[in-house]
Amino acid sequence: MGRESAFEGAVRTWIPTALAFPGHMGVHMLRPPPGGREYGAVLKFRSRAAWEAFLASEPYQRFLADIREHLEADPWVETVYGLETWFTPPGTPTALAPPRWKMAVVTWVGVNLTAAGLSYVLPPLTNGWPWVLAFITFNAGVVAGLTWVVMPLLSRLFRPWLQPARRR
Repeated sequence: MGRESAFEGAVRTWIPTALAFPGHMGVHMLRPPPGGREYGAVLKFRSRAAWEAFLASEPYQRFLADIREHLEADPWVETVYGLETWFTPPGTPTALAPPRWKMAVVTWVGVNLTAAGLSYVLPPLTNGWPWVLAFITFNAGVVAGLTWVVMPLLSRLFRPWLQPARRR
């Protein structure tokens, strides 16, 4: 406690080095809420291999050793892949991600809604295209729709069911 400024300075100094690491796609720092003391960081990498190489790298290990004096406890790293990234509210530990069956149900609803909508919108645009081109265009539309529109909306809409009050 009382080392927040030094910690934040060390992190600010480290971020350009981290961003230059191969496969690094960005970092988002999470400051503690009022009265809280736990910081977080969300790092995004192009691949699992790039992430694992980053974790094992000498510069990252040196950074961890350098910031240790500013921490109350050892830092912990949580790696998330797949559906958990859609369903875990920002700043919430993924250990509190909903059960996979609930994520699958909401994803199924989202896929059906997106595919049904696109099945009306795309055919007039892709009529006469080679089947494979129309197919991959449709699937690209489903993925884009799910990622940027449907899943963010459904995860907010279903949050009370996905994240019961006792777990939020």
